Amino acid sequence: MQTSAASATSEFIRQTLPGLRDRYVITYLAEGDCIEYFLTDRATGEEISQNLVISLNRFARRIEIIRFYPELHRQPDTKFFSATCFYLLVHHFAQYFGIPPNHKVFVRTQPEVFTRFYQSLRDFDFSPQSQIANTIDLLSDFTHTDVDTSMIKEKSADPREMQFMIA
Repeated sequence: MQTSAASATSEFIRQTLPGLRDRYVITYLAEGDCIEYFLTDRATGEEISQNLVISLNRFARRIEIIRFYPELHRQPDTKFFSATCFYLLVHHFAQYFGIPPNHKVFVRTQPEVFTRFYQSLRDFDFSPQSQIANTIDLLSDFTHTDVDTSMIKEKSADPREMQFMIA
């Protein structure tokens, strides 16, 4: 449970969230300290996301973006939806685990993805921490906001499918 008051959700998120919510359903499966998210087109029922996985690193006090491929850039008229989806998932994850305010958001990605996407996320302050070959580690402070994540619903697990984590 958060220990301090949440900041107001940015105007950008307030403007783009209704469009995302109207066109897509977001569900999740939690396992251990990880959550896998699923993005489904409301009109077609097609699951469009490839990999959306976030993990809690309790020792490092980090929300770690393991995989973030919502595939929204392949859909028509979805400008800014990837940024809004990222914001929503990080905040849902933090609310789900009751993350206190002193956590960071961590991403390991390619430098060009940092330049094209993460650097432009105005609701985060990602900065490069280290770079090895063609991967770059990014960190941002995490700030709780008053965003409503109630649109994200728990997915019913199909007993015929393997869980996303392997023991």
